[in-house]
Amino acid sequence: MVSLPRKHKVRIMRNPALGLLPLLIFSGLIPHMDIRISTAIALVLSLIGFAFVNKHNRLLYQISIIAFAVSFAWALFTFVEIFYFGRFLVVEIIFVLSLMGVRLARPQIVHRSARKNNPMARSYLNESFRVAFHTQYGLSIHLLIVLLLDTLNVSDTLNVSDAPLFMILAGLITCQVIIITIIVLEEIRLRMLDKKLNTEEWLPIVTEEGSVTGRVAKSVAKEMKNKYMHPVVRVAFIYDGKIFLQERKMSFQLDPGKLDYPIEKFVLFKHEIATTVKEGVQKIAGAVEIPLRFILKYVFENESVRRLVFLYVSAIPNEEMYNSINLQDGKLWTTTQIDDNMGEGIFSECFELEYEYLKNTVLLAGEYMKS
Repeated sequence: MVSLPRKHKVRIMRNPALGLLPLLIFSGLIPHMDIRISTAIALVLSLIGFAFVNKHNRLLYQISIIAFAVSFAWALFTFVEIFYFGRFLVVEIIFVLSLMGVRLARPQIVHRSARKNNPMARSYLNESFRVAFHTQYGLSIHLLIVLLLDTLNVSDTLNVSDAPLFMILAGLITCQVIIITIIVLEEIRLRMLDKKLNTEEWLPIVTEEGSVTGRVAKSVAKEMKNKYMHPVVRVAFIYDGKIFLQERKMSFQLDPGKLDYPIEKFVLFKHEIATTVKEGVQKIAGAVEIPLRFILKYVFENESVRRLVFLYVSAIPNEEMYNSINLQDGKLWTTTQIDDNMGEGIFSECFELEYEYLKNTVLLAGEYMKS
């Protein structure tokens, strides 16, 4: 027997819409066997699915278990003679009511999941509720169409032994098409998410000491604000006792449009700090070898972000080197100009925190060397 790689098994079974398979199989069994046997088979399939899938992805299987347990009890104790399509409609109604009941209980379920503080569990749960909504919507439309046809006396829904066979089959097939469509669309959606995640940049979650404790997608990290701390490198360019500053990009989460150093980069997951600094500097300096040294590590936190900042300084020694690097859309600021504008909302928060340190170390040393 060919065995799928583990990652493919996980990917296939993570589709929450597969919890609809017992209903799909039931719809195929109902024309050919007793209602008690067909509901029992569907219930067993629901239980097997519940036991096999990831514990965070069981919502649709739980709904299926509830629906078919109730349906089996109904089939076991009812003695009313109903044609098989009518019996199927009763089970479909029970399934829709089960979906509605679980969706009404969503706040309690989400609250219980939130207490576990597990982002993966919440993600699976949200995806399952999304599929549950689409299923409820699709099956409800199917039931309304059948009810409308029954109201118009096109057929006797609950006893259609003398109705055209194609109408009965069309009713079953329509429901099957709805279920299959939901499963297929969800699988396509998950594959598209996989593709997106494969190209996603991941940020490490770090402690104040710099130890990596996990990772999170960069696009998600922005929404989570300061819940986790991520490492960031910053590089200050200094020439002739002045600091080069330019406007931060408007796409930046922190202080867009304010004046700051030309280099600020997140350190990506499994990337080295030194490599990140080198890549940032190469974009500006190209092949020019410029002096570069680490001078400060500190934690920066506000209501929007939480970062472990690594500050580097490049003190450009001469005019020739300064003119050879690609510093654009900014200018050199003297300490007097900076002092006069501190606290006026012109500079980034990080720069204002770092400036006094730079002024009393690197800039002071530069002045000392000139004298």
